[in-house]
Amino acid sequence: MRRRLTFLIGAHKTASTHLQRSLVAQKAPLAKVGVGIIGPMPIGGTLLPLSDLLRGRADPDLLGLAAEGFLQKHAGTAETVVLMNENILSASLAPEIALKDSQLYTFAPPRVRRLLDLFPEHDIQVGMAVRNPAGFLVSAWQEHMKGHAFRPFRDYLGATDVTEVSWLRLVKKLRQALGEAPLFLWRYEDYPGVAPAVLRQSMGSAAADVTLQDSAANHGFSARALDYLAEVGEVTRETTAEALRRFPKGADNPPFEPWSEAEKTAMSERYAQDLRRIEARGLARILHP
Repeated sequence: MRRRLTFLIGAHKTASTHLQRSLVAQKAPLAKVGVGIIGPMPIGGTLLPLSDLLRGRADPDLLGLAAEGFLQKHAGTAETVVLMNENILSASLAPEIALKDSQLYTFAPPRVRRLLDLFPEHDIQVGMAVRNPAGFLVSAWQEHMKGHAFRPFRDYLGATDVTEVSWLRLVKKLRQALGEAPLFLWRYEDYPGVAPAVLRQSMGSAAADVTLQDSAANHGFSARALDYLAEVGEVTRETTAEALRRFPKGADNPPFEPWSEAEKTAMSERYAQDLRRIEARGLARILHP
């Protein structure tokens, strides 16, 4: 059975969890109109290990049978399937992995290619959100600290030249890795205005039946909350909850702002330039609200 598979691969900290939870919550009604929804847990537990086996040159035919069984188990007979997990790009936001040599997700293209190779008999497209590095890097730092000792932001960045952080380089490498599979992008800054277009691209007319959840899935830290975590020294589930309770981000507790005006301007200009070049070179389709 030939299916239409859409892999939504993140990126991290681009409202991906909100989109995932919204779709997983409506899995049953979407199944009735021929759309299968597969969220992060089964993908992380089954598909990513299978794709790692391809790197070890396991028998691709056997892995293909396992992948087909995975689709049957989690999507039944749905002809359209949306598969979502930002850890397809990277299982870690550690800077040496997600930000090596000022390059975003250095190891992502072969990871994505191995995953797609599990499904050679299907029509595949890949979707990904991008975000201004000024916001992405701060959010990635905060996310990476969860469950670890507090780490100052500039320590996380290390020798990274933030003015050189580029989505264009990642998209160029993804385009090469994906072969004929279409790639579409959208800006995190346009969410939720662009979400209907993302859903239509992913599942066609069934998108009209999807209702997005009202609230954000993950709340970021205010500057005072981060000061509290620095004093405590650990970013555990308990200290995170306490920091958010004491110092919720808002008018009284503004967000953490580490950038100089020159850095913010340089990153914003690079971000806009990247998107223009991606579109002009036909590297990916960019969705707009």
